[in-house]
Amino acid sequence: MTDHRTALATVEAQLDAFNAGDLDAFAATYADDAVVTGVSPSAIVGSDELRAFYGPRLANPDLSCVIEETVLFGDRWVVAREQVVNAGIPTETIATFDVVNGRIARASMLKG
Repeated sequence: MTDHRTALATVEAQLDAFNAGDLDAFAATYADDAVVTGVSPSAIVGSDELRAFYGPRLANPDLSCVIEETVLFGDRWVVAREQVVNAGIPTETIATFDVVNGRIARASMLKG
């Protein structure tokens, strides 16, 4: 699948799906072989692992995320300063996204 969204639009679509608790829309913003680090003890690799990890989290009505600032490097790298809120407790997170053909190929989260 080739998607011509910009990197920033892809990250925004991922955020919207996260906040809506929409696992299908969330997973659709990631490449089938995407790698996500920094959210679990080991890397999350591929669609099946992504769905297994995020499914229960997106079902949590007390979980949300706000992107406070983004920086675009080139046409595919996005760095975002986020506040992830769970049960009213915010955690500052720095997230990096490598977006290729409108889908996130790699994402890394560094929690404060």
